[in-house]
Amino acid sequence: MFRANDANGGKGILTVKDGKMTIHVSLASRNILNLFVGKANDAKKNGAVLLVPSEDEVKYSDGTTEKVFGFDIPVKKLGKEFDVALVGKKGVWYDHKVSVELDVE
Repeated sequence: MFRANDANGGKGILTVKDGKMTIHVSLASRNILNLFVGKANDAKKNGAVLLVPSEDEVKYSDGTTEKVFGFDIPVKKLGKEFDVALVGKKGVWYDHKVSVELDVE
C-alpha cells in the first residue's frame, strides 16, 4: 500500500523549480524500495527509470522519531490522477493511482 506518513498529516511537500513540480512524500515505513511513474509492467522493462528512496526522519506528535523512506515524485498537473508503480521487499510490482492537490490553510 502506498501511504504518506501520519507524522506529516498524511501530506507531502510540493516543490516547483524551473517550471517543474515534484512532491516529496515520506512513507509509513521502509518497505517500499522503488517507485516508478507509470505502470508496473513498464517498471519491469530494461532501462526503466526507477525513483530511489531517501531516508527521512519523521517526528510524531508524541515527540518520538522514526526513519522511513521518502520519494520525490514528479507531478505533471495538480488534481489529475496518474499512475505510480511500487515494488517492495518481496520484489512484486503493484500499480497505484495517485493525485496531488493543494491544501491551502
